[in-house]
Amino acid sequence: MYKIGQINRLKVIRETDIGYMLDGKSEEIFLHKNESNFLKLKEGEIVDAFLYFDNKERLAATLKSPLITIDNPSVLEVVDVLNNLGVFLNMGINKDLLLSKDNLPLDRKLWPIKGDKLYVELNVKNRLTAKLIKPQNIFMNNELKINSEKEFFVQYIGAEGMNLYNEDKDLVFVHNSLFRGNYRLGERVNARIINLTENGYSASLIKQKENLRFDDAETLLNALRQYKELPLTAKSNSEEISKYFEMSRKAFKRALGLLYKEDKVKFEDDKTILINGDKNE
Repeated sequence: MYKIGQINRLKVIRETDIGYMLDGKSEEIFLHKNESNFLKLKEGEIVDAFLYFDNKERLAATLKSPLITIDNPSVLEVVDVLNNLGVFLNMGINKDLLLSKDNLPLDRKLWPIKGDKLYVELNVKNRLTAKLIKPQNIFMNNELKINSEKEFFVQYIGAEGMNLYNEDKDLVFVHNSLFRGNYRLGERVNARIINLTENGYSASLIKQKENLRFDDAETLLNALRQYKELPLTAKSNSEEISKYFEMSRKAFKRALGLLYKEDKVKFEDDKTILINGDKNE
């Protein structure tokens, strides 16, 4: 008996004008010549064919090698996004794989975009669809070096943080306190491994303080180049700062101090003012 979503060894029954009919025991399965890898098949020949449903939900076969099967989940790349359906993933054959909007967040800003990647498994009903694999169902046995950095993509976004995964089959958790801003599913990130617990590895998306200080200073400087002054100083509280920047009071003061030491800003009447002559003004 054939298995949909798997590679099956099937016999060629006969050739037609546009393809071949394969013996599925209980029914004949159509293999279009475009799916035959340009091979000239003969009656009685045995082929390794992946079975799927075509765009009209008819059972079909291809000799192309899929990137995913029922028994082998895989990391797949997003190739298209349709708001009324979901996102489509490249599964290595001519037909893309749908990850339904029902399996994606309600907030569309959290959806992956073209080029993002996700770790998914294959589901079979009257069509092949993808399903996101939850972190608790991911087996990870790799050793990661503490303080090392690796590239990941966002696999899951929860109330306490995000789970990241990559094609090396590394899985890490990033707590809400260890990243800034918003991320979407499938987005590529560079994470620093910071700890190993009984629950697995944890990581941070916040850069080392020295690099972060320069990044924050550049953010302030860009705002000052646009507005010339800001109603903020080192004495401003967190609530006042958050109206203008996504950074803590501590990070704001650190960045402001750097700009002051470099003679790029001055303070007057509870305002920070850009000093004339900034080379990028």
